[in-house]
Amino acid sequence: MSGDGGLQSQARRLALKGGAALVVAFRIGGAAASQPAAAAPWQPNAWLAIRPDGAVHVSIVFTEMGQGTETGVAMIVADELDADWSRVTVSTVVPDGKRFMITGGSYSISTAWEPARKAGAQARAMLIQAGAAAMGVAPEACRTEAHAVVHTDSGRRLPYGELVAAAAGLAVPEKPPLKDGKAQRMVGQPLPAKNLAAIVRGEARYGIDMRVPDMLFAVIERSPVVNGRLARFDAAKARAVPGVVAVLPVRGNTFPDAQLYVRDGVAVVATSTWAAMQGRKALEVTWNEQGSDRRPRGGRLASSTALSGQMAQALADGTPDNPRDGLRGWVTTLREGDARQKDEALAGAAHKLELAYELPLLAHAPMEPVNALAHWTAERCEVWTGCHFQSKLHAQLRLLTGLPADRVVVHTPLIGGSFGRRLEPDYAIEAALLSRDVQRPVQLLWTREDDLRMGFFSPPSRHRVRVALGPDGRIAALEHSVAALSVRLQIERDSIGAAGLDRTVTIDAEKFPYGAAQLHVRHRLVEQTIRVLWWRRGYTPNHTLVNETLLDECAHAVGEDPLAYRQRLLAPARELRWDNDGDVERIHTGRLAAVQRAACSAAGWGTPLPPGSGRGLASTCTDTYVAQVVEVVPSGTGLRVARVITAVDCGLVVNPQLVRAQVEGSIVFALNAALKPAVTVEDGRVQQSNFHDHPLLRIDEMPVIETLLLDSAERPTGIGEPASHCTAAAVANAVFAATGRRLRSLPFALG
Repeated sequence: MSGDGGLQSQARRLALKGGAALVVAFRIGGAAASQPAAAAPWQPNAWLAIRPDGAVHVSIVFTEMGQGTETGVAMIVADELDADWSRVTVSTVVPDGKRFMITGGSYSISTAWEPARKAGAQARAMLIQAGAAAMGVAPEACRTEAHAVVHTDSGRRLPYGELVAAAAGLAVPEKPPLKDGKAQRMVGQPLPAKNLAAIVRGEARYGIDMRVPDMLFAVIERSPVVNGRLARFDAAKARAVPGVVAVLPVRGNTFPDAQLYVRDGVAVVATSTWAAMQGRKALEVTWNEQGSDRRPRGGRLASSTALSGQMAQALADGTPDNPRDGLRGWVTTLREGDARQKDEALAGAAHKLELAYELPLLAHAPMEPVNALAHWTAERCEVWTGCHFQSKLHAQLRLLTGLPADRVVVHTPLIGGSFGRRLEPDYAIEAALLSRDVQRPVQLLWTREDDLRMGFFSPPSRHRVRVALGPDGRIAALEHSVAALSVRLQIERDSIGAAGLDRTVTIDAEKFPYGAAQLHVRHRLVEQTIRVLWWRRGYTPNHTLVNETLLDECAHAVGEDPLAYRQRLLAPARELRWDNDGDVERIHTGRLAAVQRAACSAAGWGTPLPPGSGRGLASTCTDTYVAQVVEVVPSGTGLRVARVITAVDCGLVVNPQLVRAQVEGSIVFALNAALKPAVTVEDGRVQQSNFHDHPLLRIDEMPVIETLLLDSAERPTGIGEPASHCTAAAVANAVFAATGRRLRSLPFALG
């Protein structure tokens, strides 16, 4: 079940930059075909259609999973169009094998900004032209407002719906005039999410709510270990459960050789999910685990304890390459300065630090468990599922079914959270296979236990950092060594190459904005059959914890205030650039310094706190600039996080209400990772199963959250992930301020 490897490469580039995807997705220039039929909706470009009754529909390639993308993109289009917001609807398009569809990396709004504005402006210009002709005046004498073309002098108005037929016969302008900032009516306003009312009323339809005629429901009893094989099963008791229709073996493939891994299992198909679950409980299954869940070239059954030791071994000086033990060689990904001078600085500095950090396995744990409804016939394969890498799923289904692109249809309903998990469509492939076997539509559900035990986790990493500080307190040399499980090595193995280079593991270590005369970054990739996947932007949270707690330790070593130290190293304001496999990564130190000052000012940085309390600062930049100040206070015999103040510079804010919601959700997500138990693996088996043994933050544990949005004229940037990246570092720094105790590994013990 190998797929189109090029999709993975494109996905990686989108996750790192994202700008080119819409060039493929939408062709919105003058070549767009007009539609003269008066009764049909007029579609001047791929982004929007206007019906003769004036209703406007916005089509997007982005996936709505609670982050407000549908609302934000529709606002951009509608603002340029001067549309009546109450008459605007929005949905995600169906992939066709030509346009590239993926949502990730917090890039939806930033990549949509220019083309979505252009799409709305094209329609507005054509409506003005049609309206002016109808009124017998020059287009320059007309304007648009509130869903109508208005003759400025007389005040005469023509609603958009009345102009659809005439506008459909006009040429689409290649370079329509865009509004200036003062003319924007919607952008910048806290409009409610388009789907909010439906969610509140229980009318929103998620993937798990999809229903089609004659459908069945299924669950799968899967191998408890990766690469385990189904030896035999007894289905007699399962078939006796009322409602059970079929019990079928599922033959998987081999990890990590397969690009999209599916485990061996036994599927129970029934007339309801409940019946299928009861049937699964009645199964008697024997697995062959001999030689199954092992590292690619030998070793013991997977274990998180062994993985931690493996990463520590990888970072030890003099440890040789050992492919049989899952250790690849060192790869230097960035070398600024001279290696000899770096070694001399590290050896001779008056102030030097050598620090170790470790980030564990963490679950995605979306609120809606993964699921898919599939109907595969000889003529067509149709799938309804909350996957936000539609291009990969579409390609895999084409490969699996042998059907042409136009006979493979993927619908994307509302998603109840993902955080990266739904980038891999393995569950949809399973559903398609079951539909083929029973010749009926089948909805497959992964239970909470299935997803936690059989799914993916954040990529764990271990870091060794050696720092030399000069006489002026600046960083004279910084050597950052990383050992990690590689997402790319697992899901697009061929892209790594013989050298074993994976820039996604280290790019956020390379993007060190505080200046180092000698900066050396290197990594070693380790291999185990523990599956990892992008987790709210992969390795960025890991490196932010390292970089921002490191800065605090440097400030303490030279006797400076942590804010003042950062501000000194970021001055003067300048743009820094890094090449990332052909993409240019940028940080403007002035913008980063500004969010730090704003967060600290709002937090009362420098003012006294009660005894035993502390404040910690951390910041990050992934196009969007975020700084957080965390306050911890005594609670019982330990500490609790009492307050989180966040300052955000995400360029021009399209919808402040949605931005604040994303910041608040990100903080909850990050505090879960920082304070709650991690996922552990023993003998190839995940030890946790549900929220009773993998708890999430409770409402009584929530701190007060305050969010400041900085005014900016820069283009909008994303907010779905960045606010989750620096929370753990700010907590660690606050704990040090309160107790003098350093925290360098998750989860943090505040007791």
